Amino acid sequence: MGDTDLGWATTLHRMWTSVGRISARDELAQLILPPLQALPGVVAVWGLRHAPDDHVVEYRWTGVPLEGPNRETATAIAAGRTPEALSDLGFAEVIGDRFDLAGEPGGTILVAVDETADVPVIRACLGQVIEVTREAIRRLGQRRAELAQQTRDALLAEASLQMDAVLDTTQTMQRIPRMAVPAIAEGCLVYVTDQARPVLRSSVHVDMRRLAALLADRAVVEHLDHMVGRAVQGGPVPPADTALLGTRAVDLQPLHARGEIVGALVFLFDRDDAAIPPSAFLRDLASRAALAIDNGTRYERRRQDVVTMQQHLLPTRLPDVDGLEFAAAYLVGDRILEVGGDFYDVVTGDGGMVAALIGDVCGRGVDAAALTGMARHTLAALLQEGLTPQRAMARLNARLRLDGSWRFVTAGVACLRPHGDGIAVEWVSAGHPAPVVLRRASGPERGTGGGALLGVLPEPKVGVSELILAPGDTLIIFTDGLTESRGADGVMFEDHALGETLDRLRGRPLRELVDELSTASAAFGGPRTDDIAVLAIRAGKEQL
Repeated sequence: MGDTDLGWATTLHRMWTSVGRISARDELAQLILPPLQALPGVVAVWGLRHAPDDHVVEYRWTGVPLEGPNRETATAIAAGRTPEALSDLGFAEVIGDRFDLAGEPGGTILVAVDETADVPVIRACLGQVIEVTREAIRRLGQRRAELAQQTRDALLAEASLQMDAVLDTTQTMQRIPRMAVPAIAEGCLVYVTDQARPVLRSSVHVDMRRLAALLADRAVVEHLDHMVGRAVQGGPVPPADTALLGTRAVDLQPLHARGEIVGALVFLFDRDDAAIPPSAFLRDLASRAALAIDNGTRYERRRQDVVTMQQHLLPTRLPDVDGLEFAAAYLVGDRILEVGGDFYDVVTGDGGMVAALIGDVCGRGVDAAALTGMARHTLAALLQEGLTPQRAMARLNARLRLDGSWRFVTAGVACLRPHGDGIAVEWVSAGHPAPVVLRRASGPERGTGGGALLGVLPEPKVGVSELILAPGDTLIIFTDGLTESRGADGVMFEDHALGETLDRLRGRPLRELVDELSTASAAFGGPRTDDIAVLAIRAGKEQL
């Protein structure tokens, strides 16, 4: 083996060991062209990269520059033709070889030699370089595919987190296209089925003006509705009219969830085909979106069922009483899919008796709902029959202990009677939060609570206090969901914002007061697990 052979063997070994470190095809040209140029008799080494239609899109070279007319010469040689101008360039012969890999741009390497070159040796060396090139390109493609897969996996994981973070279907449908554009596609449209028909609920595009113009075009809308309509019916999807839609490619993915088609995602692509994600990835994204939309829809339905059931545990209307005005509000806790235990009522009896009652049963669910209904109706019936709040609570306490329930109940009753030109209030509490009096001309005052939970002790302990309502004053009784709503810093609504909110609401119509007070508490903290019940009584000018 001669020195030249040993030198080439070393060079070839270096090229093979460097293949794994190549990160771009430009680096590959620097690796493979100079060693060929260094072989005896080589005048130039030209590298050509081909497009899918086989025209040359990139040139690399060593030795004689591959510029101007030389590019036409190289293209002709790569195509199998022998130009007449070779001798003018000092070329005795040009040795060529081509490499092609599935899914990658092909290429040709041309080695121009003079009369001194050992052509068989150079041809063999070129063949070895082609093998190095194929392996390097294969590895580049593999790493690129792995990186793309990692990126897609990260996008899917983030999409799942984003969609699972909310149960509101409107928010979910807004998040889906925002996650897809521009990372996955240039445009994304979200359709959901409504009474077996597809309805566009959300859409995002890198050029929103362009999207708005598209969706204002009746022909575009009808075409999209036809495509999506076929998809949600489970039939074959007709091909997209990309010219009409003004985009290079379209991908439609039905949204399958729990054996049903709940809608479809339409992706719009302006990018090259190689940059369009695989259909399997788009199907995976669509399946996650479908599940999120279906979960949100089911949650909203279930939550509405809970709200409806909760309303059946509350009075349909409050009585009309001369000299008094009543208003109530009830908010179900966030993300709660079981009926809660808060209740309120106003009852009237013989002799002008008026009693406002409120309570809270521990826990949620069917058992709590049954106990809530029993507690409210028991207290209301006993008070209406003329029993004092203390006796009514004692009867309810005995019933709870007789049933052996582990659930306890807090309760408060405000007995109202005329007092001069105002109203006297006797507040009887069994472990319930103290009421608040919102004076017509001064700040809010907190009453007195006291007592113990019903259903715990053999004999109930109650707290009794009295207060006076002047005309225009408002008594506000509520469950602990109102005051114990917590902000991000852990501070409760009662400590931070209750007084300020009541000051702001002084003088407002009573209906507006209870609605805004309960809403302010709900908005004060994060997601709530407790319901909020508020009952307000305002003293008027006419007496009982």
